[in-house]
Amino acid sequence: DAVRERCGSDSVIEAHRLLTYEQTADSVTATFEDRGADRTVTVEGPLLVAADGLHSAARRQRFPDEGPPLWGGAVLWRGTALGRPIRTGASFTLVGNLEQRFVHYPIGPVDPATGLQRQNFIAELTFDPAQGWDAASWNQTVDPEIFLPAFADWDFDWLDIPALVGRAKQVWEYPMVDRDPAPTWVDSRVALLGDAAHVMYPVGSNGASQAIVDARVLGASLVEHGLTPDALAAYQDRLHEDISALVLRNREAGPVAILGTVDERCGGVFEDIDDVIPRAEVESFMARYKAAAGFAIETLNAAPRTLPEGATLTPRS
Repeated sequence: DAVRERCGSDSVIEAHRLLTYEQTADSVTATFEDRGADRTVTVEGPLLVAADGLHSAARRQRFPDEGPPLWGGAVLWRGTALGRPIRTGASFTLVGNLEQRFVHYPIGPVDPATGLQRQNFIAELTFDPAQGWDAASWNQTVDPEIFLPAFADWDFDWLDIPALVGRAKQVWEYPMVDRDPAPTWVDSRVALLGDAAHVMYPVGSNGASQAIVDARVLGASLVEHGLTPDALAAYQDRLHEDISALVLRNREAGPVAILGTVDERCGGVFEDIDDVIPRAEVESFMARYKAAAGFAIETLNAAPRTLPEGATLTPRS
């Protein structure tokens, strides 16, 4: 609704999927499948920004030999459920090791009438990637009994994981997949954005967050250079190298890798975590990842706006 309000009622067209694109020196023509009318539609314009996801048609056209996404063996199951506040009521909880872990955090306020709040959870298990995974199963609802037996005894005095998962109305399955970094995101008047450009393991609050960063940087480049290939080149120059490195860093577990350090030192058994890994070491580890991912709070707060307030786009061919 916000996009329609700002850009016009015809700015959002639903049920269309990109098939191919063709370019000339002055424009790009995109062909879409209209799934509502069983037809194809062509649209011509100065630029094409392809934010068409994990199975991007634009990326496949640019790199036809790339093949399917890469699965490293990890599978996530995600859901939400109502529960009593955990610890501070705003705490992020990460339990387990690199092969099996559980992530939990609140996503809503506490209801004063019930004392409950909406809480998000992620259960993760790692399998032998050689066994493969059914590609048709990506991003579908499943019975939690597929994975819950592995967490049957994960009932702590402050968090009952089986009970929390059992209260979820739906659980979604997400095999952890990514792609090797693309050598370029730009093909003259065509640019990839979001998962189409850099699908990565969704650790460290990445994934959708990086797509938002892409959009902001691309917007600033369009304001500076207009609707030109120069704008797409500037967008790539700003982000491609760092985000490609982030894709590979997340493949190595990103900030969650600290669980491996703890497991190596004590096997997950301890009385006081500070005796295993001092808080200063944890903060240093996380600070390095935040800096690499562009999430360092102080740096972000001190940085100028990516898009100046009130900036507008001046079309230039």
